[in-house]
Amino acid sequence: MRKTESLRSMPLLPLRGLLVFPNMVLHFDVGRDKSIGALEEAMVADQRIFLAAQKDAKVDIPEKDGIYTIGTVAKIKQLLKMPQDAIRVLIEGENRAVIKRYIETEPFFKVEVKEVSEAEASVTPEEEA
Repeated sequence: MRKTESLRSMPLLPLRGLLVFPNMVLHFDVGRDKSIGALEEAMVADQRIFLAAQKDAKVDIPEKDGIYTIGTVAKIKQLLKMPQDAIRVLIEGENRAVIKRYIETEPFFKVEVKEVSEAEASVTPEEEA
């Protein structure tokens, strides 16, 4: 079992109807301005972004309380600009993390996360579902 790493700040991309787990490689389309801003910030930094699911996929612009606190730190492998200002992103999940605090909410979400091992990521049965 590895030790818990220190806190890291990174952009947050809320996911609608999609979950990403560690070691998972996946591509999806991003169209919201806030999400595109988070991707651009991640690319300027270390190409890492925090992915967490929205509680309600029908909400177009989620607030802090509409996003789960447990998610996955992912490395952005590729960005591809699509028609109508959408971006297709290829990511690889690295490890689980939990949001400790929100640093910014505009122009995109930026959070401070604490990476956790699978053993430390104790979740309630509702969160697991």
